[in-house]
Amino acid sequence: MASLARLINTLPVPIFGSVRTAAAFVIPKAKTLPRFAGWGLPLGVGALWFIWPAVDDGWKIEMGLKADPEAAKKAAEEAAAAAPKKVELSPAAVAKVEDAYKSGEHVETEDDKMLAKASATGDYTYFEEKWEAFTEKATRPGEDDDDDDDDDDDDDDDDEDDEDEDDDDE
Repeated sequence: MASLARLINTLPVPIFGSVRTAAAFVIPKAKTLPRFAGWGLPLGVGALWFIWPAVDDGWKIEMGLKADPEAAKKAAEEAAAAAPKKVELSPAAVAKVEDAYKSGEHVETEDDKMLAKASATGDYTYFEEKWEAFTEKATRPGEDDDDDDDDDDDDDDDDEDDEDEDDDDE
């Protein structure tokens, strides 16, 4: 066994001369590798960045790292053959589909005419009267929430003042 170890130690190794010299150099260096473990991933990514473009596309397809363009082309042809036929519509049906979203003709009303006239002249008094009438119809006279809340608060304050005066009289 000792002679086998001596034989291995004397084998020639480029740069170092023998396996013993190479081992004496490499073993202490290998003990420092854990300090550089964090650089393993970035160095690997950097190496692949340069190496990946040189890798043959056939190998990438074979390993499943890249899609096979011939298989994709064949699948597209099969899908096109299995696809249902296009539906042909009669010209009357096409015309009905094209006109389905269109509304009837617009008939200009008296208000439209007045609006056009008011826009041209800048005089909106006719519409202001209509707006005032609408506002009057939309609101109930005498109903104003803010004033009611203020009145309620004032009444509460008055009640408290009255109670304080009654306590002082006794």
